[in-house]
Amino acid sequence: MDSAAGTQVLPLFHKFPSLTIRSTTLAIFLLKSLLLIGAQDVQTGARSCSIAGTVVKEPGSQPLKKVMVQFFSENQKGGVSYTASTDADGRFHIANVTPGRYRFFLERTGFVGVNERGLKSELNVFTVQAGQSVDDLLLRMMLTAVISGRVTDEDGDPMAGVRVFASRKVPGKTKRKVLAAQATNDLGEYRLSGLFPGQYYVVATPAPDVRDYEQEKSAHGDDPGDPKIDTRYLTTYYPGTYDRSQAVPLTLKAGDEMPANLTMVSGRTYRIRGIVTGIKAGEKPIVELVSKAGDSINANGAGPDGQFEVRGIGPGSYLLRVVSGSDMQPLTARQEINVISADVEGLKLAPESGFAISGHVHLEGGASGGLDPYRVNLRSAESPEDPGFFLSREFFGANAQVDRLGTFEWKEVNPGNYIVQLFGADTESNCFLKSVTLGGRDVSTGFAASGAATLDLGVSCNGGSIEGMVSERGKDVDDVHPVSNAMVVAVPEEKYRNLPDHFATGETDQHGRFTVRGVAPGSYTLYAWQDVEENVYRDADFLKSQEANGKALRVEEGSHQQVTLKLSPVDAEWQ
Repeated sequence: MDSAAGTQVLPLFHKFPSLTIRSTTLAIFLLKSLLLIGAQDVQTGARSCSIAGTVVKEPGSQPLKKVMVQFFSENQKGGVSYTASTDADGRFHIANVTPGRYRFFLERTGFVGVNERGLKSELNVFTVQAGQSVDDLLLRMMLTAVISGRVTDEDGDPMAGVRVFASRKVPGKTKRKVLAAQATNDLGEYRLSGLFPGQYYVVATPAPDVRDYEQEKSAHGDDPGDPKIDTRYLTTYYPGTYDRSQAVPLTLKAGDEMPANLTMVSGRTYRIRGIVTGIKAGEKPIVELVSKAGDSINANGAGPDGQFEVRGIGPGSYLLRVVSGSDMQPLTARQEINVISADVEGLKLAPESGFAISGHVHLEGGASGGLDPYRVNLRSAESPEDPGFFLSREFFGANAQVDRLGTFEWKEVNPGNYIVQLFGADTESNCFLKSVTLGGRDVSTGFAASGAATLDLGVSCNGGSIEGMVSERGKDVDDVHPVSNAMVVAVPEEKYRNLPDHFATGETDQHGRFTVRGVAPGSYTLYAWQDVEENVYRDADFLKSQEANGKALRVEEGSHQQVTLKLSPVDAEWQ
């Protein structure tokens, strides 16, 4: 087959299952079915669709070969997907395409898909209509950039095992998001590839220090009061500072390979000492200290008497976690720590056993379909705004699979405040989490857990839907045209904005058309944005900057609404 020809990826079923013919009646029925299917195939052939186009490299619009072009149907259950590869002229062709809405992706090592404005293209939605042949689709890719270099000590010797991260400033915020990471090799070398053009901060965190594990004497009281100042290598930001505010960003252009050598900086460090209480003989609690900046983690064990010490800690904010007990019945405790300019002494942590939270999911209104595709997520209501690099457990929460009877369970839950979310509903099903109750009390916006509990979750598959078109005005008054690949978001009223699944989203196709399904009843503000960071719509400051741009609407269960939206302008700081 020609490399540019499309390959159809069939769903996981066959048209003709293997059958044993046991009667004449069954044989006649099968023959009629084959004739009917043949007639349907003829009709489908008469309405066959195709997609063809060119992939070019920007800037310069040069044809780009060996690009994998993938179209995935938005209909998750019965949809068909297609792949093709571009030829030497950057061309691809996919024949016999089933009509419908597709998301398409471009893949080639060292490149990233971009839109006509040269910005990273996260949304690519395309609608194929019955009988339509598209042969002029123009897609764009851009070379990614690389940051590479060596990490050495003050004598110029290579440092192996140093973790190097590349991070970017989150739009509208001072926090940074890690986008690439690698540990240095024996020559102290690292290479961070696949970076989209822009500004990046480079940070290096030292490998674990052997002194962190030589704690028996000082931690267990045999050598009390070590007066020596502990100086060691600290997390170092390019070009060579352990002060995060003094870090200098690197500006990358498409195709750049930017050198960034770092010399690890040593500085004064401190110790954190305390005791883990309530442990049994033979238990060996593990103590973890995680930087809230997400760029370091220190782990150590407590002694038989529960005393612990964590060394080599630079100034900053941390989360101290302790795990003891057995694998079957772990005990946990946690405490926030701020290290300023002195050791932290006298901590006392008492790990507690976790408990189980179970529940049941029921579909309201006799909705069809099984419950086993669903997963229920339990997440801390006080989860950090940014997951950092080592805080994913707190940020993403824990998933529990729903069985065919609708039951689920989370084990070893710690006391705290939680919210519940539901995942796994088909995008075409119009389902949403309608209710969360605990002991007959509505806890849909969150609940406090201090012991075993049972939740009841109600799921409705009669959610509201919103359809429409997004347009923008050109330079002329009469120049109004549809906006493709815009993100459409239904933002709930403020009390529900801590619940990610209460935000309903959709995307526009090449005609500016969108559909948002599974919207829970309530009051919403509808927005359409282009070229914004993923999930930026959950940022309170961003939403405040957009208050004048949205369209208010009320959604009822089972309602269907048609709206026309204008593209909302976004300030440069949020792009």
